[in-house]
Amino acid sequence: MAASGPVERVLGVLCAVPVALIVVLTFADVFARYLFAAPIRGSLEIVEFSMALLIFMALPLVTRHRGHVTVSLIDNVVRGPARRIKAVLCDALSTVALALMAWRLWAQGLDDLDAGKHSIVLGWPHAPLTFALAACATLAAMAMAGLAWQSLQGREDTR
Repeated sequence: MAASGPVERVLGVLCAVPVALIVVLTFADVFARYLFAAPIRGSLEIVEFSMALLIFMALPLVTRHRGHVTVSLIDNVVRGPARRIKAVLCDALSTVALALMAWRLWAQGLDDLDAGKHSIVLGWPHAPLTFALAACATLAAMAMAGLAWQSLQGREDTR
């Protein structure tokens, strides 16, 4: 597999930010609850936003490295050229699924923007988060399209 590119390195570093925030915030929230009987206001919303960012920022990385969970129901039956066809079809279907997810997230972001949706406690707008998730899903779809192209050309391991 090729060395990490700049986009992969940036996403890798950015994935660490929400994880660190969740860890520190959870520790501080538990500490504040037990010591002062007062939780941190909005901690649940911050963790929810951070989890969404973490999952979707990691999505292109996991996709690029074929790190998704797979089920091999027919791998023992498929042999020879059919194995490559199966890989191309699975990659193409995955590309379409990721592109549909990106499209629907973008549409949801527009709806959130038009409706002025905000979180309940902190009043954070939903639209910027949704657009960020759409961008990450788009990157994942592009990564999957690249893998599909490699499978089509026979340059990638056809699992």
